[in-house]
Amino acid sequence: MLVNWSELWKIILAALVGGTGVAIVFGLLLLGISRGKTATRPSTRYGLYTLSGLCGVLVVASAAVGVYAMTRKPSSAGPKPKAAAARLAPASVTRQWSPGPHEARPAHARGGAGDNPSV
Repeated sequence: MLVNWSELWKIILAALVGGTGVAIVFGLLLLGISRGKTATRPSTRYGLYTLSGLCGVLVVASAAVGVYAMTRKPSSAGPKPKAAAARLAPASVTRQWSPGPHEARPAHARGGAGDNPSV
């Protein structure tokens, strides 16, 4: 099966609850505070403040769960090794460069440029 639908629905549900749900609860918190300030009866005011407090606890708890989940995330695996062609050969297999009969020696092999002007 190309798509695991049961796992996909779990991810969609978690995204809706984590994103949209927390935003709605935070909106209810702000609405409860603003309506509680203008409420005329004390029982209504206390009820709205209680609703706001409950919403505040839910928002802080969801943030704490998010931070906990991020800190407990398993570490990612290291980089995969490159193809065999990119691997370095062992020192016993490598060959040092030596100039052929028609090639001049490089400056670093002569002792540096300017050491012997006759070369």
